[in-house]
Amino acid sequence: MEGIPLAMPAVRLLVGATCALQMALLLAFPVPSPVSVRRMRPRRRVAADNDASPPTASDRFTDLILPLLALGGLLLSLAAAAWPEIGIHFLPPGAGASIGLALAGGGCLLLGNAVVLAAVAALRRQTTFDSRGQSRKLVTGGIFGWLQHPIVTGMGLIYLGLFLICPSPLVLGGLVCFACHQRRRTAQEERLLAARFGRPYHQYRARVGRFWPRWPTRPKT
Repeated sequence: MEGIPLAMPAVRLLVGATCALQMALLLAFPVPSPVSVRRMRPRRRVAADNDASPPTASDRFTDLILPLLALGGLLLSLAAAAWPEIGIHFLPPGAGASIGLALAGGGCLLLGNAVVLAAVAALRRQTTFDSRGQSRKLVTGGIFGWLQHPIVTGMGLIYLGLFLICPSPLVLGGLVCFACHQRRRTAQEERLLAARFGRPYHQYRARVGRFWPRWPTRPKT
């Protein structure tokens, strides 16, 4: 048991610190979103003219079920790290989490936390949000000069790190659901940003990558 990364104190400490940090950020410095599940549930906002259409079955699955499945995978990986005796049963029969995967997962956790912290700091320094969760200013400085959606990138790295630490098919399913949900959610958010900021936003999108840096590029100060 002790030879398996799930049972290593350093791994469990890193996972616990990641969970505590993200919960603290969520409670102390929440970042509202105009396309959160809560806001999108009554009716989906579409395109630039603020028109609305009733949700379809596909919309309901994407906006409600996928986030729940993604959260389930995240909770499974956290439980696996907190209670290795449970986590071992998440792995395929006869499989074990290797030390190499655990180290790679730890690196993803550290990088993901750093990206999320940088994004929250940039948003708090450069803009405020209205009652609908929309930014009052197009933020292009700091980490946003490298990535359009750094919080999504950071959380994706954290999720990937947890999967590498606990390479379970169940956790992988949650990671896939997270990726599908965030891809759709960010597409909706981009339509709203384009309607709100127009040409400056289109110019920003042309030079900055969505989820990873577009090389060569320089962060806008």
